[in-house]
Order: sequence, then structure tokens, then C-alpha cells
Amino acid sequence: MNEPGALRCPRCEAVIQPGQEYCLECGGRLGHARPGPVERASVSVGERHPWAGAWILPALLGLAIAVLGTGAAIALSNDGDEPSAISTATGGSLTVIDTGSTLTAPEPTEPSVTTATTPEPPPTTAPAPPPNPAAVSWPRNRRGWTIVLLSLPQANGLSAAAAKAAEARNGGLRRVGVLSSSRYASLHPGYYVVFTGVFDTEAEASSALQRARAVFPAAYQREIVP
Repeated sequence: MNEPGALRCPRCEAVIQPGQEYCLECGGRLGHARPGPVERASVSVGERHPWAGAWILPALLGLAIAVLGTGAAIALSNDGDEPSAISTATGGSLTVIDTGSTLTAPEPTEPSVTTATTPEPPPTTAPAPPPNPAAVSWPRNRRGWTIVLLSLPQANGLSAAAAKAAEARNGGLRRVGVLSSSRYASLHPGYYVVFTGVFDTEAEASSALQRARAVFPAAYQREIVP
């Protein structure tokens, strides 16, 4: 007679007891037939309810797992079928649309810039230099410093000295004149001295010496004593 809820040998289906290592009918090893939690629960249910065999709990557990698996598959399928949501952000002139691609903002429109035309200033003309006096004379009874351009013997005449003075003025030197060395104690008598500039100190004469030597290389500074 079949006993409901009894454990059976997997080979010959003979009834076995929990913990039995070998089948008494076929002699097969039953170590793998040790009942698990579900089997023990099935035996317990079968003992209390003869109409429920050992298969009831495994069958219900399998059914529950199948139902849960089917629900999960349906949920995953629905998630994959939903269309992509479109998000629109409004504010100003920028519209952001989530299409799965890179979002691109519209290029800013630069305002047109009108460049003012500045009228060109009229050409400037350099002021004309002041006229160079034809000749200057050494101030009467004046003691000071000057730059001697050259000295010519008075025997050559005053015109030769005047010609050299004109040459110095044409070269850009100012305050050029001719004096007679015989009238000044600091000069050797008997010469016409062509000079440029009337200075109070030796330092002032030294500052103008380089320019004078550009026209007359042998120029030198000298004190004039009446």
C-alpha cells in the first residue's frame, strides 16, 4: 500500500525512512536522498492531511516562482517599450529637447556694431625755425665764455673771417660773430676770431661744443676777458 507523504528510493520507489543510507529493496546508496526543508515540510503536511501528498509544497513553491518570474519579465518588457520622455525647458530663447543626442544651444546673435569714422586730423606743418641773424657782436665789456671756431690773421682781411662766419651759420650754428683779438686780454692780438655763442659759464660752453665741432672739427671753448 502506498503511504502518502513517505520517502521513496529514487531507483525502485520503495518506501524508505528518514536518515536511511541504503535501500532495503535494491541496496542502492541513499545518502543523496536525505530530505531537505521542503521535503520535510511536505511529509509533515502529508501526515496531517492525507489528501496532500509529498508533491504539494514543491508544486506550490514552483508555481510561486513561475508567477514571480512572469511578472518580472512583463515589467522589464514594459520598461523597454515605453517611449522616451521629452523634457522641454522654457526660459528665454533656449529650448532643451531630450532626444538621446547632444543638446545644442542656439548660436547667440551678435548685435551689429557701427564703427564711427574719426576724421583724420589735418596735416601739421612744423614751425619754421627763427631766422638766424647775419652776425652778432660780442657784448661790450662782457666777460664770459664762447666757442672759437677758427682764428685768421688780420693781414688776410676781415672779409675772409666774415666768409667763415657765414659758412658756420649755413651749417646750422647760431649766434656766430667775428671779434678782434687785440681788444681782449685773454686772446692773442692780431687775429680775427670767428666764434659762436655767448655763455656765462664754462659748463654752458662745453655743452654746445659737440654741435660746433660737427661743422668746424677744430673748435674749442675759450674765456673772453675784456
